[in-house]
Amino acid sequence: GIQSRHQTRVMVSDFHITAASLALDLPEDVFIEALSELGVLRWPIMAYQSEQLPAPNALDMQWAAMLHFGHVFAPFISSSHPNWSRWLSPSALCNKDTQNQAVSRIVAKLVQFFEASERAVDEVIQQIQLQGFQYPDEKHIAQYFPDRSMIPTFLLNIAIQMKMSALGDVVELNATRRGFSGKTQRSLTGVKPLFHSEVRENPEAEAFGAWGYRDSYFVLNVSSKGSKDVTMKGSRYSISGKRLPRLAPFVEEELNVKINPSDLTFPTCENLILPVPDLTKEDVSKLLVVLGSDGKRLSAKTTDRARHGTGHTQEDMFDLRSGNASIRHPDVVVWPRDESELQDLVSLASSNDWCLIPFGGGTNVTHSTRCPERWIDPRPMISVDMKLMSRVLWINEEDGLAHVEAGITGLQLVQHMAKLGFTIGHEPDSYEFSTLGGWIATKASGMKQNKYGNIEDIVKEVTVIGGNGTIMSQKHAMDKVSFGRVSSGVDLKSLMLGSEGCFGIIASAVIKIWPIAESTLHESVLLSDFDAGVRFIKDVSKLRIMKPASVRLLDNDQFRLGQALKEEPSRYEAICTFASKQIGYYSGKLSESSVVCATIMFEGSHAEVQLQKHALREIASSHGGVLAGSRVGKAGYDLTFAIAYLRDFALNYGILGESFETFVPWSRLRRVVEATKRKIYNEHKQRALPGVPFVCCRVTQLYDEGVCVYFYFCMTIVGVPEPSRVFAEIETCARQEILNNGGSLSHHHGVGKLRSSFVDQVHSQGYIKSIVAVKKALDPNNVFGARNGAFSQLNDDAT
Repeated sequence: GIQSRHQTRVMVSDFHITAASLALDLPEDVFIEALSELGVLRWPIMAYQSEQLPAPNALDMQWAAMLHFGHVFAPFISSSHPNWSRWLSPSALCNKDTQNQAVSRIVAKLVQFFEASERAVDEVIQQIQLQGFQYPDEKHIAQYFPDRSMIPTFLLNIAIQMKMSALGDVVELNATRRGFSGKTQRSLTGVKPLFHSEVRENPEAEAFGAWGYRDSYFVLNVSSKGSKDVTMKGSRYSISGKRLPRLAPFVEEELNVKINPSDLTFPTCENLILPVPDLTKEDVSKLLVVLGSDGKRLSAKTTDRARHGTGHTQEDMFDLRSGNASIRHPDVVVWPRDESELQDLVSLASSNDWCLIPFGGGTNVTHSTRCPERWIDPRPMISVDMKLMSRVLWINEEDGLAHVEAGITGLQLVQHMAKLGFTIGHEPDSYEFSTLGGWIATKASGMKQNKYGNIEDIVKEVTVIGGNGTIMSQKHAMDKVSFGRVSSGVDLKSLMLGSEGCFGIIASAVIKIWPIAESTLHESVLLSDFDAGVRFIKDVSKLRIMKPASVRLLDNDQFRLGQALKEEPSRYEAICTFASKQIGYYSGKLSESSVVCATIMFEGSHAEVQLQKHALREIASSHGGVLAGSRVGKAGYDLTFAIAYLRDFALNYGILGESFETFVPWSRLRRVVEATKRKIYNEHKQRALPGVPFVCCRVTQLYDEGVCVYFYFCMTIVGVPEPSRVFAEIETCARQEILNNGGSLSHHHGVGKLRSSFVDQVHSQGYIKSIVAVKKALDPNNVFGARNGAFSQLNDDAT
């Protein structure tokens, strides 16, 4: 045919012969003799050729040059290696033998490489299958070839294709399944949708099985130009409604995956089945008496029980969306509306041997609102939702104090105070949904910690309903006051901070309030790399009272993710952005592969903010920083509230993600960051998981002694058996690595049940026994039996 005629006219140069000699490790004379024997034409030497092209150094390029004439050897292996023969030359139909020694040596070398490629593929497939992946696809196999193989990469890829083709329809069928559950390869359609038809009826409602409001979520569409565009629905956030054309390509490249916009899973969602509640009709009647016979404030509905038995860990979301009801959920949910009802509820639970688990916003990422398993605590479980206790009881403007019920959300509190001209100064990432009581119980921290302090600095007093129904609170001779500081023994506030629902229910708290700042401005600074960024923020931390309200440092990976979350700029904006980049990059200060970004928020009087800006610019200049402007700074700050929606959006396309935080001393910062990232990559590789994990971090709070660091980790779970469990194992290994290298167990998320296995590493046995003894004194019947943190080790006789 035509191909055969073309092949007879192929001409070979000295360049091709030299490259082939290097590729197969044979003398050039062998190729010259073999090609002459087979009648291959030599490239004529032209008079104008002064020198030969240099031979390529890369093995793949050497092979590419050799394959210019590789077809001539195809007939000699058509019987022994027909697939490889067809690959060398599809037109090589008949088998040939040769007596020529040079031809035989080349053929033997080719066969040696072909068979080595097949063995390498078989070994990798076996390695992957031992990890539970029975039907890996081509990309998954290629991912685990040795980094320094003596076999050309493209030859290995051809061997994979031949292997997959030889396995036939069985592999094709199973390799295309997007399974979660091992050998049975359950389809991705087992994942539940994030959104429901009720969005139109109640846009303020929270999503079930996902973060945030039901009317706010990311969607992926294909544009008229064929690009994969992500858009956030709704209008709550600065990013809402904007087209994000760079996000999907960024994820595909970083995770080594392909996202199919049409491969979205939206099956019906109403099939979660929970066990029948343990409470009897008589028990329910008793509860209704406490609630004033208001049946709307007691629920045994599946969705209410499931939501109140979970928080927002990746395990929680995965279980809810996959219909997994294996964990224990509360038997009923109740909504008390005042302290009196709380007292009666606790007394009733104590007398009936029930367990109460306080529930605020349900934003915890520690399993703290999960019920202890039945074999640990067989008592009926009641979730006490505090959201109806959301009143501001009084405000003392002169002293800068407010007494607020603990069920109020951060957003409600911010809005209420803003109408009066005040701020609470506490703004955690979850503030739209998390509650005052939850902040105290977890010992929370907010983005403006530099200026207003953490929750322990903002809360002055707490009112608590204890295990026997008694109200425990500070006594005052006068109403609507609180002391700035006292020395009258161990205070109740200290006991409740970080108690995670195990000492009692926080009913209300007296908190500090401040007049709304005169000025709020943003700034951003680009620095050459993470080390330069750390040196910069360390100097900023030394400003003490002159520190900006918020300072965050994004590593290069998170900075690039932030860039991918930007809308398509106008032509003018694109030109300005390009010009500013070139100034930084061509000056030698910045590189796209290493640049990091610090986002800054100033808040205070006009004079205070101007002084802070001047000080910060001086520090930035001393570290070679480039000011990127207020727009970048504000976008980075605002993005905090929208980015939480990304995790649940990604799960639609088989990508699982999570964040976790720690406090790290300055002296251990680089070590912890590098070791933790390395650990995640190694654990991922050891499990032969598909794709590449994406790991990034940011510094979020500054202290004299160190910083709070957030790690973000995501990976593809397509074809991964029990993906949530596998992900959790890697996260646990990362947490252990943090501890091993000098980080804390938690900075502000708390311990809950998720991290309770690490408690022995951070607290002495003497401390654990002492705190458990305090618990037994405050709650002798263990009414508050959530078993979080150190209380996970309570003995059975405590119940």
